Order: sequence, then C-alpha cells, then structure tokens
Amino acid sequence: MPRKEINRIMDKIKDKSVCIVLPTYNGGKYLAKQLDSILEQTWPNCSVYIRDDGSTDETVEIAQWYCRSNSSIHLIQDSIGNVGCPNSFYEIIKRVPEYDYYAFADQDDIWLKNKLSVAIKVIEQCEDKDAVLYSSNQFLYVNGINKGKRHEERQSVDLINHMTKNTIAGCTFVLNRDMATLITDAGKPNYRVIKYRLHDAWIMLIAIACGRVIYDDNAHMLYRIHEDNAVGIKAESLTERLSKLTRLVEKRDDANIRMITAQEMLRLYPHMNEEHKQIVKLFANYQNSMRDKFRLAFNKDIRKGCVENANVFSIKVFLNFV
Repeated sequence: MPRKEINRIMDKIKDKSVCIVLPTYNGGKYLAKQLDSILEQTWPNCSVYIRDDGSTDETVEIAQWYCRSNSSIHLIQDSIGNVGCPNSFYEIIKRVPEYDYYAFADQDDIWLKNKLSVAIKVIEQCEDKDAVLYSSNQFLYVNGINKGKRHEERQSVDLINHMTKNTIAGCTFVLNRDMATLITDAGKPNYRVIKYRLHDAWIMLIAIACGRVIYDDNAHMLYRIHEDNAVGIKAESLTERLSKLTRLVEKRDDANIRMITAQEMLRLYPHMNEEHKQIVKLFANYQNSMRDKFRLAFNKDIRKGCVENANVFSIKVFLNFV
C-alpha cells in the first residue's frame, strides 16, 4: 500500500480507543513488567482493565499502585471469587464501557511497543471490516532471553484444524467492536467448553465460522515461559497423558469436547457461514446414528485437517471419543 494511503488511514483512525483486558492471579513476579510494556505502546488511546481472581501474593497491591499512578489503568473488584482465567476474561468484557478495539493480555508477557498499532492498522486496512479478529506469532521468552519465534510455520486459521487444536494464543488477539459484540452478545457456551477448550480456542472458532481472522506471521510480544504458566507451552508428563486416556474411557465431561463444542456453536451461532455449519454439524451430530459416524469418520477433508492420525481419528469417532 502506498505511503500516502497509509498516512490517510492513520489520520482517520488515530483516535480509535482500545480496551486491554487483563485478568490476574498470583502474577506479582511478572505484572509490573507487563503493565510497563503496555504503557509504552505507541498507540495513544488505551485503557487497561484488570480483574484479579483471588490472588494471595502481591498482585492486587501492584495493580492498585498502577491504578493510582495512571488514570488509564482500572482494577475491577467484585465478590464473585475465583472463577478461573477464561471466565475472568468474560467478567471483564461484560463490565467495561464500549471501545473501538479490545486486546487480550496475559499478566506475565511483555509487549513490544508496536503490538497494538500493528494490529489496528492491519484491521483497518481490511476492505470488509464487519467482525475481525487479529492474531499473531510470538517470541518465546525464557529466563530473560528471546529464543525466537514460537511458530516457524504459518499457523492455520482453518475451521477443521481448530475444531481439534488451537495453536494461536489468545494473548495475541485484537478484536474490533463488531467481533467483540459477536462474541459477547450470544452468551457463554457450556462450562465444559470454557473449562477444557478455554476462551481463546472458543473465540477463534467463532471468529473463523462467523467473521474474519487475520494471522500475522510476525511477532510483537514476548511470550514468557516459566514454571507458573497457567496455560500454553507446558511439558505433558506421562501421568497427565494417562489421565487424559482415563477421562476418555470413563466418559468424563471432557471426553466428547469436540462434539460439545460443535453443539454449542450451532446453538449460539445458528447464522454462521453455511459451509462452516455443515462441518460443525458433522461433529455435533455424529453420535446420532451409525450413518452419521461414517460421515464424520471418513470425511476426507476432516481426516486430512484433523491434528491426530486420520485412522486414530476414525477409531475415536466409532468409540464416541470425539
């Protein structure tokens, strides 16, 4: 795009407001660095909304100090108690005023100065800007050292792939107002979806099915890796892998998480793109009959796009484990 056109766009959007959604929980070791990096953003019109989820360390005191020092930082205090990080995101979003953009932040990351400005410029350049979600790569940050990009290959924004596994972190998300409205107005899905797929996987699915997703191969933040990570990159022990298998066998409430997720998508977003709806219906209805099982198990696009081995996927379908 010519420089003159970029400057014209920037003049038009420079007053756009951004709400940064930041849940915290025992993040006292990291929170100040993250807030400092947010305050250093080149985008001028930002407000930060923090909701603490029952921290027992110095997190709340740090947040209160920043609130007193900067009028753009707000601490949401309620009596709901500990609801977990995914639900805390929803609690913040439903309480804040209306903004032009909403950016998700984790308490332990560090943003590069251009994180917001890059995302907003990209969204604003979209010809069709109804409901848009921007996401990006990240730099892995280990023991104070930038280890390079998290993803060397471009990440998929394909619905089939994301029905199984989400590889794009919610802490990179920037949503325009239409996308934020799309996510919040329909209401939260069944608790199992939020508990086992988390809010970012759910939001990514809805953005793919009902709006537009932009993925940026470049990284604009440091994604901190440490022993306290609540979600994200963690080594999975043998015990944890066996626990997953046990849950499948025992048919615990996360055993059919793809089916449950698909059913909730159809319930809350019946107006989704028809092509996407047909894919979602295959996952939602496969336990209805043997014919429906065959339709899902041997759909060539789904077998090609799912994360696990295609034959393993088909076996899981016939065992009602999808």
